[in-house]
Amino acid sequence: MRVEHPYDVTPRALFDVLVDPTFLDARGARFGANGPARVERADGSTVVRTPRAFPMEHVPGPLRGFAGNGHLVQVDTWSDVTEDRVLGSWQVEVGSAPIDLTGHHEIGSRGGGCVYVVTARAKVRIPLVGRAAEKSISEHLATLVHKELEFTADWLTGSS
Repeated sequence: MRVEHPYDVTPRALFDVLVDPTFLDARGARFGANGPARVERADGSTVVRTPRAFPMEHVPGPLRGFAGNGHLVQVDTWSDVTEDRVLGSWQVEVGSAPIDLTGHHEIGSRGGGCVYVVTARAKVRIPLVGRAAEKSISEHLATLVHKELEFTADWLTGSS
């Protein structure tokens, strides 16, 4: 999955919003966080840990037994931040569920603003139903990322 969204700010300005606790709390309230995000800065990296609740209605029936209570933690690690480009990766800690959710963030200059690209990969480690579950999870994830990027655009314009 790949989702991109343009913004009328510099890459560094967008990054500053994406790691701002006030923004993170507002985004979390809108999109299923079940606790405040934590921002940690060390060794030139910024790590944002956001507790979330995966909507269980989007988990295919045969997999619900593997999903536990749906609580997970999204971990965004921003490791390369300059005025013109910001790079990072993300992963979701899902406990013992047989799934891997990983991806990358890239914010690059474009014209007088920037474009934010989010990529994702879902891997379900269950024979026979894994592929169907990956498709369902990827579709839900793409919708969520689109909505979060739109929320970010509204936040930047003061509309949210």
